[in-house]
Amino acid sequence: MKKVLAALLVGILTLSMAGCGNKSAEGNTETTKESDAAGTEEASDAGKEAVEEAVEDGNYTIGFSPYTLTNEYFTAVLTGVQKACEELGAELIYFDPQNDPTTQASQIDDMIASGIDALIYIPYDSAGAHTVLTTCRDAGVKVINVDNVIPEEDYDYVDAIIASDNTQLGYLSGEWVVENHPDGANVLIVHLQTAESCTINVEGFWKAVEEKAADPDKYVEVQVVEGGGATDVAFDVVADALEAHDDIDVIYCINDTSALGAVQAVEEAGKTGEIDILGKDGAPIGKHAISEGKMVQSSAQRPTYMGYLGVKEAVALLNGETVDFQTSIESYSITADNIGEFDLDAWDSLEE
Repeated sequence: MKKVLAALLVGILTLSMAGCGNKSAEGNTETTKESDAAGTEEASDAGKEAVEEAVEDGNYTIGFSPYTLTNEYFTAVLTGVQKACEELGAELIYFDPQNDPTTQASQIDDMIASGIDALIYIPYDSAGAHTVLTTCRDAGVKVINVDNVIPEEDYDYVDAIIASDNTQLGYLSGEWVVENHPDGANVLIVHLQTAESCTINVEGFWKAVEEKAADPDKYVEVQVVEGGGATDVAFDVVADALEAHDDIDVIYCINDTSALGAVQAVEEAGKTGEIDILGKDGAPIGKHAISEGKMVQSSAQRPTYMGYLGVKEAVALLNGETVDFQTSIESYSITADNIGEFDLDAWDSLEE
């Protein structure tokens, strides 16, 4: 049944996204033209009907909404969600919003109409999630907020929050910079400012500098650029920053995907070996880059476990059990010194 449903969803996604252009593999989806609106609405209606027919009666139905599935971090979360659904006998419905918050909200509406009991939710825009959360509450849908944490004022609208210790993720990178640049450094930040988790990462980075450096004033934020969490977008903005500033020592990126864009930009500028590039996630692509000497550090997360635990907690709540409202998953630092301890091609395990 699940294989059939997964295949069905791929077909639905193809129909619903056929009229949309995409700027990049991980960039924002272009707005659909008005002339395509009717066709898109028909595809959405057909999608809801098909999903409704596919869902079996008698089992819990779990919805999963990341803000993209073109980034392997979120496919790792999906792997954990799928594993837990298989173990618990729950049906799974998911779509790919392709970094479009309007599409994400519409797809969640479709999932609610299809009868989901709980939603594993990674909002594109943390601050803009209130409407989605209100809709879920009104529909009686349990919400487990995963990874990108909503603002505190919206905590009453979710049933549980599961995320990495986002301060620690940034802190580990800041520690590496202080230890390896004891006399100070000029730092370029490659950000994703729509994500609350990334804002906390950057705050954690500078917190480590403040607490660990002998003279924090010697660590200068040269510029903050918007990398979109994407390799191609990060490449463009980092290339521009390198032209504008010839004294950058460190580039801190909010994920390994954008760090690879920084790697490419540094290589093209002929500055390989002169600038230290740090990422976040501990993704296979990041581990390989560290093993090849292209990146120096990545603060690792556990996305597969995060998705797995999200479903487990959702089903527990549906069964009338209690769970911790907020779960913080510890992160760890991957560097050239310990890269040999890790499987370069794996994300994380489901072991606690």
